[in-house]
Amino acid sequence: MSEHDKIRELLALAAADALTSAEETQVAEHVRSCISCSNELDAWRPLAKELHRFPTPQPSSWLVQATLARAEAKLTDQAEHDWNRRALIFFVAFAWLLAVADWLALQFVSRRFGSLLDPHFSQTWISFAAFTALGWLAGGVAAVMLAIRQRGERSLA
Repeated sequence: MSEHDKIRELLALAAADALTSAEETQVAEHVRSCISCSNELDAWRPLAKELHRFPTPQPSSWLVQATLARAEAKLTDQAEHDWNRRALIFFVAFAWLLAVADWLALQFVSRRFGSLLDPHFSQTWISFAAFTALGWLAGGVAAVMLAIRQRGERSLA
């Protein structure tokens, strides 16, 4: 698109005084040198002047109230979503902290008392790892199920 075409698109807005100061300057400079754009701007000015005579439409009170209610509901949903996200991050971090603490505790116990408890202590490590993995899997499945249920409830509302 050429510079001339860009200015032509701004002429109606220039006649209505709806341009930024930079755009006004750009249009004014172009109009000084381009007779066709100057004539078009002059044609737009009476129309823009007549449009200013029309009253500004005011929304009805029920529309304002409905819009405010929708905006409030949206903000409430967003706040709930943010809180749920923070809670999820906290619980995941807490679960990881507990898993690491359990792992370290088992590491400590195995070094101190490993030979006394079980001669096949490597099986205990495998059991611990499997138990931890199953716990994480169950938590993940529960989170997915809760998310699906919550989406279903929201779609009904």
